[in-house]
Formats: sequence, structure tokens, C-alpha cells
Amino acid sequence: MTNSGKRQKKYTDKAMEVFKRDGLRMSLDELSGKMGVTKKTLYNHFESKEILLCQCVMSMMNDMKEQIGMTMKKADNPVESLINAFVEVDNYFSSLSPIFFYDMRKMYPEYARPEHATGFGFLNQYILEYVNIGVLEGYFRQDLQVQLVSEYISYSSFSYYFNKLIENNSSETKNFFSKIIVFNLRALVSEKGSKVLNIKL
Repeated sequence: MTNSGKRQKKYTDKAMEVFKRDGLRMSLDELSGKMGVTKKTLYNHFESKEILLCQCVMSMMNDMKEQIGMTMKKADNPVESLINAFVEVDNYFSSLSPIFFYDMRKMYPEYARPEHATGFGFLNQYILEYVNIGVLEGYFRQDLQVQLVSEYISYSSFSYYFNKLIENNSSETKNFFSKIIVFNLRALVSEKGSKVLNIKL
């Protein structure tokens, strides 16, 4: 990464910490003040607040992708890998305040759509990879339509989260992804996979 890229990453990380805590309804003046930098410094690296926000979201997703990938590889089997992945999603989302999600929905709905969240397409790919492995190793049923199952889990999970729970500020968002993957896995696992699932629970 170039020096310019490193500085940009530093500012997106700082900005994301402010956005996570205080939401998005602030000017660049307010944002720069909370970040402890000048507005000119931000304009030297980002043309607008919208571009900065886009960089923040993409940086968060890239960090999440890397962390989830490492966590999944550490598991002993594909059932555990998928559970671990969704625990990581919960960890990331729990660091975001309700006002962040509310502002994102109202001000930048293109970032809060389920299709964008599965920009989060990487999670769909992880699910596809590990369900395939699980079928081959006997942890999942042999009759699964793996592509369909993977897309259903990723899309339906995020769609429900954003369109139902966040919109209604529901307390059910706590550990939502950890719960929803277990719910889905119960329908996918073989007898061998069921034993693993029961141990994890």
C-alpha cells in the first residue's frame, strides 16, 4: 500500500469510528472536528462526504471479509466454520450504533439494501464454499441444491435484518446472525453434522 493509501485508510478508520458512534447526520466540519483533523485534510483525500462514506463502508467490508475468512479456516469442520462466520458478522454489527443504521437507511439507502450488504457477496461465496465442502465430507445432506441454499441464507438473513429488525429498532437484532445460521443449519445437516451442531449448542 502506498503512503497516500495508508493515510487514506487511517482517515477512513477514524471516520468510521465517528460514524459508528454518532451516525451520519453531520457536516464535514463536524466530522473533521470529531476526528481531530482539519476539513482541508479530508478534502485532500476525499472529494466529498459521500465518497468518504463509501470508502468507509468498503473498508469495513474488506476488514470483515478478512476476519471472517481467517475465522472460518480455523474451525475443525464446515458446520463450525459457518457458525463462526455468522458470529463474526454479529461482532461487527454490534459495534454499530442504532443511529448509524437508521441514518444509513434514510440518507444512503443504496448502502443498506440487502443486495449491497451481500457486497457481502463474499459471505455468499464463503457459504457456497463451505456447504460444498460439508456435502463432500458428509456433514450436510447429499440432496442439497448448494447454490440455491447459499444464496437463500445470505440474502434472506440480511434482507430480514435490514428491512425488519433495523427498521423497527428491534431488540431481536442482538446475536441475530448467530441465531439465524443455527436455524438454517438444522435443515441442512446430515446425522454427522447434527452431532457437531448439538455440541456447538
